[in-house]
Amino acid sequence: MQGPSAIALRQGGQGGALKYKVGVQVVVTIANGGPPPAAWKRKTTLQEAFGEFGQVLEIHTQEDGTAIVEFEDKRDALDASETMNGKKIAGVNVSVEVRQDGAGRGSVRTGIDDRITEMAHRHQLDATSTARLISAFRDRGRRGCNLDHDIKLLSDHLAASNKPSALVCMKLADLRDGKPIGPCRYVHGKDDDKRDDGARGGGEDRRPQDRNRDRESQRDKKQEKTRSRSRRHSREEDRERDRKGDRDRSKERRR
Repeated sequence: MQGPSAIALRQGGQGGALKYKVGVQVVVTIANGGPPPAAWKRKTTLQEAFGEFGQVLEIHTQEDGTAIVEFEDKRDALDASETMNGKKIAGVNVSVEVRQDGAGRGSVRTGIDDRITEMAHRHQLDATSTARLISAFRDRGRRGCNLDHDIKLLSDHLAASNKPSALVCMKLADLRDGKPIGPCRYVHGKDDDKRDDGARGGGEDRRPQDRNRDRESQRDKKQEKTRSRSRRHSREEDRERDRKGDRDRSKERRR
């Protein structure tokens, strides 16, 4: 199976500036309007149904029961919609049609792809994470998200993370589902000891209870050092008294 990551790797190469290919989308819905079958959650189910018509770039299922199958070639998408419309997939009748986007939509999407690619290059994302991020932002575009705002927020998170590719993988599901990204609380360039590890939410501040525990631990360590120095000083005083007593007894014997 050829997914978007494999295609991006083949076209752009590891670490190169890659271009995510814009295909033609086929919209698959339940004919009677019922809920999607559980089998649709496995992308292999739709891949098996539509893969024979041509190269599939991406498959995405939505919570409302709609599935998006994106073909590389428009002729393959037309063949798939004509053949599969009214047929059964995983036991349910489906309606299949080619998505008719407004004029100029392809150029807009290409512009977003370019911006994501540039952001990925700036934050040194690997090729796989870049391809996944482009795919996720295309999903957000379909859901009507404010992509300009989202790109700015995500760029802040990536700048604050020392493992940006891992951060993308961690946030990928939420990005695809159109969930808010939220502002990054960490300001890049200030107080480096607060940097996140890429797997803790992209540079967000540590919770107050964590900081309190750290302060208590440091206070306990200081108190233990103080007690240790006090015990050491006491032992040295005892040894000095013993040595002085020995010297006094030696003098008495010599007399």
